Amino acid sequence: MGAVPFIEVKIYDRRLDEQSERELIERLTQATVDVFGEDIRDQTWIALSAIPPRRWGQGGVPGH
Repeated sequence: MGAVPFIEVKIYDRRLDEQSERELIERLTQATVDVFGEDIRDQTWIALSAIPPRRWGQGGVPGH
């Protein structure tokens, strides 16, 4: 077996709730299956990291 798909998503914590987490995992898995085939479904890993805005920065400026 080759390397398995591992998709990591980092997103503002306020954007995630139980429903959006479930939907993101479903859709990212399905997108992977659409590209690589159904046999990859059970081997696809999705990791969601919910990060507070204050811990983000863009252009040298902290998030808010």
